[in-house]
Amino acid sequence: MLKRIIFLITAILFVSSIIFSPTLAKADYLIKTIKYSDAVVMMGQSQPAKDEEGAVWIAKNKMRQDEVKNKTTIIRFDSKKIYVLDHSKKTYSEIDLPIDLKKIIPPQAQQLMQTLQVSSSVTDTGETKTIRDWKCKKYLVEISINMMGMDMPIKLEIWASKDLRIDLNMYQKLYGEMLSLNPMFKNLSEEIKKVEGYPVLTIFSLNMMGAEQKYKEEVISVEKIKAPAGTYDLPQGYTITAFNPLELGK
Repeated sequence: MLKRIIFLITAILFVSSIIFSPTLAKADYLIKTIKYSDAVVMMGQSQPAKDEEGAVWIAKNKMRQDEVKNKTTIIRFDSKKIYVLDHSKKTYSEIDLPIDLKKIIPPQAQQLMQTLQVSSSVTDTGETKTIRDWKCKKYLVEISINMMGMDMPIKLEIWASKDLRIDLNMYQKLYGEMLSLNPMFKNLSEEIKKVEGYPVLTIFSLNMMGAEQKYKEEVISVEKIKAPAGTYDLPQGYTITAFNPLELGK
């Protein structure tokens, strides 16, 4: 049962990471990030602290995110597909848009979703500060997840800026539409409109089974540049495989 719960939460977090990622701009932008993860021990397994560099390519209706070692996510709104690539195995998984968790989560885990209760809120703190050269405002996002009497609160501290030259109006519109695709985030799709700007710094905290998982992700540069050919395409020679949220969560 614990494995099923972790499987489901991993899937939810994967979907959330896609939803919370920027998805539309007028031209190609390269956004470089760095993610600092704290050490964590959960169910007897330990994960050391680590720093990871990431990159996000954004174009109209397309996005590529290189965030985890050997892993890439490509989002193609023009073809309504998401591709998750594993470069170490030369494999990829394909997910249809809009996302339907019933299609990607095993039947035995779907019954757990019936016990899932989710609520969310976004608070504009009014705090401001400059991060690098960007003027930012602080928002607090609180997501309450309850499954079978087990509470798994998620908290995010978001410092958002309007100074990154991203088309924020289109970004916010598509952002809300994507959240609305998933009933679990219906409330959040309205709440998140309170966040004005692009997330320059995000501090994430998840408490599950008495263990806290924390990371901090920060934008370090934004550059308007033409993406290399094939950036948003599947590489040649890769084999399709079933999507596995648990494997991705590693």
